[in-house]
Order: sequence, then structure tokens, then C-alpha cells
Amino acid sequence: MPKREFIVVGAGLGGLATALRLAHRGHRVTVLEQTDQVGGRDREVRVNDCVFDAGPTLLMMLDPFEKLFRDVGEKFSDHLSISLCDPNYRVFFSDGNRLNCTSNMALMRRNIQELAGDADAAKYPEFIGRLGGLYQDSIPKFVRRNYDSVLDLASPKALQLALKHNMLSNLAKEVERTFDDKRLHHLFCLQTMYLGLSPYDAPYVYAVLVYMEYGEGIWYPDGGMVQIPRTVARLARERGAEIRLNTKVVKVDGKSVTLESGEVLTADAVICNADLPTAEKSLIPVKKDVERRYSCSALTIYCDYEGELPELLHHNITIGGDFFQNLDQIFNKHEIPSDPAFYTAISCKTDKTKAPEGHQNLYLLIPCPNLDHPFTDADAEILRDKVFTRLEKETSFRRENIRGMASFTPHDWKNKLGLDKGAAFGLSHDLLQSICFRPNNKDKANPGLYYVGASTVPGNGLPMVLIGAELVEDRLLKDGYL
Repeated sequence: MPKREFIVVGAGLGGLATALRLAHRGHRVTVLEQTDQVGGRDREVRVNDCVFDAGPTLLMMLDPFEKLFRDVGEKFSDHLSISLCDPNYRVFFSDGNRLNCTSNMALMRRNIQELAGDADAAKYPEFIGRLGGLYQDSIPKFVRRNYDSVLDLASPKALQLALKHNMLSNLAKEVERTFDDKRLHHLFCLQTMYLGLSPYDAPYVYAVLVYMEYGEGIWYPDGGMVQIPRTVARLARERGAEIRLNTKVVKVDGKSVTLESGEVLTADAVICNADLPTAEKSLIPVKKDVERRYSCSALTIYCDYEGELPELLHHNITIGGDFFQNLDQIFNKHEIPSDPAFYTAISCKTDKTKAPEGHQNLYLLIPCPNLDHPFTDADAEILRDKVFTRLEKETSFRRENIRGMASFTPHDWKNKLGLDKGAAFGLSHDLLQSICFRPNNKDKANPGLYYVGASTVPGNGLPMVLIGAELVEDRLLKDGYL
């Protein structure tokens, strides 16, 4: 096979993994990234001497990471050292109770027993075992494959598995049928927030996220999550790929791209790792009149905090008094939540290099509506005050100890990272935008144009975009490019 020319638009992890795979095959690859660093949402923010992972803060589902390295003749552990976070995280409930969540089955069962009683604790092992079966069947048979039409999903085997696991039933309702305690309903539903999706809009197949946490555990790479895209970029460069930062693409026309500078580059194929709905609206001449549904957005806050916060672990989740009202306000009413649930991370609890002595690198992520709600500075202030007030109630946190602060609003997700509507998690993962219904990674209207990333198959999250890179490579192979 002769050497081919490939252009990858965007240096998010999906684009970098695709570039690495193609460069490893000996092809010429050019990656064009509009910002000043690789990683897309997986990027670094600094506030004074505190360092933050600006987007993803934890590592789950190790297999796609290990497979990428293995497929290019490397070993994941030779390049990245990871630590198990145990407990996974601490949950703060509105009634004053706290729960340390762990992948240690026996300990987690005891913790549930103390919180919710014997009956719910007894159900937990069977629940995780059931989710393990769902995970083992759904990932290889439904996620790690390309679809050409909905008929690809209609095989007797696929239908049998879907029925066996109730994959298409509602996630929140299945959890409610399993456990009696409402706090456990919250606990085992909140994972869809990683997808920017309400559990009441999520098919039960997304319960695999619960298994990833409690069955396999969550991890943290030494040096932070940003080390993952940086390492993949380095390996791609070592194989000859060129990565051009601060290089904005303004047009993608089949097998050519036009840069903001006016330069036009051509290739045998183009792989677009830009946000798919943004690309459809502003980069691709052949417009698609398709109605898309979007995830929520998030207000993220990065604080240089002076002092100790002993009540907080590396990862923490705080749930408001009415979690499902919170979901309804964000996803259905498109309004600022009155009692927001939020996530808190202090990575210097694991990696001391992320903050100077006596300081904490305090990261807050507060789910909020996307720009279907006209998010304002006043909205940001309201959310920030609500979260700070809750932290002051639950912990030693005092806002006067903040020595520096930065934030990312829905407008920043849109204007700085190119995410349409400021949807921080890309397109929604509701049933009709999942599996074979998710936007395809091959653009049939633009020959030679392919997609990888959170808003195409298989979906959002670092493991999924790595699987997406596998699927694009398979497409290119099938189409005769490799």
C-alpha cells in the first residue's frame, strides 16, 4: 500500500489517537489544532502556582487506552504511571450523611448498609454483577463496531442481548426498581452527568458507567490527565506526524481544508475531530438539515485555595436536596438549578506537585443548561455563591481563603473550544442519538471526510473517543485508504 496523506482537524484525544494509528502505518499525517495545546477539553489550566486538569479529571475503562498503545507496538504502562483512587470519591448528601464510594465490593456493601440498611446492602453485589454482564456484552457487540444503517442493529443476536439486559429501558427507573433508598437512586444515576444527560432520558445501557466505577475502579495518571494526550501526541510525532498548534481551519471541503491564513491543504482523506455540530454548521459547505439534541453545559471553577480541606478527598460529589428537580431544571426547563449538584476535585491530594505547600488546587464542576438558556455573568455568580455556601456548610472551606480563581462558562466552551451551544459534553446521548442512531463517522455527502470525537460514534468520554479512533481506522481500511 503506498503512503497516503491524511489531515486531522483538531488535536483532541480522538484526533491524536487517529493520527497515531495512521502514522504508525507509515502514512503522512498533519494535525491542525486551533488552540495552543493538544488535548481538546483534556487540557491544562493554571491559577498562580496551582495546576488543574481543565476537563476530564479521572481515568476509567482502561482497555481502550491499553489497546491503543498495544496496537502501535507500545505498552501503556511504559509511558504512563497510574494510581487507583480508593475511595473512588466521597458523596455529600443533603441530609448531612456522607458515603465513601469504593470499588472494594465488601467495603462498599458495608458502607451502603450503614447508610441505607441491610436490604439495600444485600442487593448491591447482584446489582454490580448484573452490570458486569451488561458491560461485557454491550461494549464489544454494540459499542466497538461501525454501523451503516439501523438494520445493523436488528440481528437476532443483538435483539436477544438487548432484551436480556433490558438495554433500552430507562436507567433511572431500573435503578429505582432495584433499591429502596432514594439516596442510592441518586448515587447510581448521577454517572450519566458525565455524558451531559439526565438519567430519566438515558437508556439503561448507560448503567455500564456505574460498572466502570465500581467494578473496575477509577484511576489517576501521574502528572495529571493532560499527560494522556501529550503522550499520544509525542508517539505520533515520533512516527512522523506533524502537529500544528494555533492553526485554525475555516473550511473543510471533502479532501481539502482551508486555514484562516488562506492556505489550502489537500489530502487523500480528512478526519474531522472538531465538534461535529460546529463543523456541520460552519466548516462544511454541504450543509445538513438535521435536528440535533445537545448535552448540558457546565460552569467550571479553578481556585488557588490556601489552607487545608480535610473533609474533601481527591474526588467528591455533592448532591442537593432534590436531585431530580435539579435534573429537570437543567435538561427540561433550561434554567439555573436552585440547589445544584456539583463535583469537586483536589488532585494535589494525590499529586503534591499540583499545588504549592499549604495550598489546594480546588476544581469545581457545576452542571448547568447549555446556551439554549442565555447564560449571563449573573448566572455564574449565582451558581458560584450557591456552591461556595454549600461547601462552607459541609467542609472547612472559606471563600476568603481563595488566593486566585479562573472559570469556564458555557460561552467559553463555545467560543474558546468551539463546542456548539456551549454543550460541554457534545451531543446528547439519548436513545435516538446512541449506538447506530448517533451521527456516523463517515460523511456520505462529502467523500473522503470522516469524523472522530465526542459527538460521533460511539460517544463522549476519553475511552469512547479512543474506540472512535479504532472505528475510523476500520472505516479507512474498508474504504481502501490503508
